[in-house]
Amino acid sequence: MDSLEILQQINILSSAILSNFNSITLKKYIEDYYIPFQKNAKKEKNFKDLAGKLNIILSYDFVYKNIADITENDIINFFHLLRNDRKISQATQNRYRTCLNHIFNTAMKDRIVNYNPVKYIKRYKEKNRDRALSKTEIKALLEACKQSRNEELYYIVLTALYTGMRYSNIVNMKKSNIKNNVYQLDGCETKSGKSQLIYLHQDLLNELNNYMQVNSINDCLFKTKRVKRSFKTALLKAGIENFRFHDLRRTFATTLLYNDVNIKTIQNMLGHSSIMMTERYLANDSKKELDAINKLCFI
Repeated sequence: MDSLEILQQINILSSAILSNFNSITLKKYIEDYYIPFQKNAKKEKNFKDLAGKLNIILSYDFVYKNIADITENDIINFFHLLRNDRKISQATQNRYRTCLNHIFNTAMKDRIVNYNPVKYIKRYKEKNRDRALSKTEIKALLEACKQSRNEELYYIVLTALYTGMRYSNIVNMKKSNIKNNVYQLDGCETKSGKSQLIYLHQDLLNELNNYMQVNSINDCLFKTKRVKRSFKTALLKAGIENFRFHDLRRTFATTLLYNDVNIKTIQNMLGHSSIMMTERYLANDSKKELDAINKLCFI
């Protein structure tokens, strides 16, 4: 068999393989190819979040179509049903769009399809949250947390205000990772996959040291893993509305900005990969603009 015949056989075999792939449904591709790959590629927490979305996607009928036959209309119809069934926000729909877009891009790389039907479906414009606490609200919230039945709530909220760390990072803090006034987040705990140093304010250190002296602490600083109910109760007691735990991270960033900390420094402290992401965390406040305009003097 000469080289020309070998090439012809390879082309025939490649066409047969591609034809076989094109005959599989989106459901089969997700379950047999996409999920196993993502399970190995992603961190456990991130994979759990993805798996939740995939389970919902797989519950809709369009996944039983051949993957190569799925059209933009199929995707649009899926989003329509998803909105009606789950009353999801526009931001949540964008997360599903991102998920499906990645699935089809991966299928293109695998040479299973040559077209991504999600690509030209527009993302919804998301309204960024700009809720941050005022000094008065912070004081009221901390006082309410001190009165909470959850004895760890005050220290968890205080840590969020002083460090800007994410909730999952706070409740999984380890005593052994505190060195003097620095706490180290390992790469497996950050979204970027890189380790990050968190500098601890002396007031926070004093409070945490008092907490550790009173409580029996091995290595895990907090036993609590969920404070949603107790945090909500504290917000009600403090008279604070339209506020989520993650907004403490925005409060941290905004407070630094209002105290003239450079935005690049804030970016590093939050562990963001870009300043654009940091800007999304900074709350809009007319007081900042008013202070700025009052600095002008032309007459």
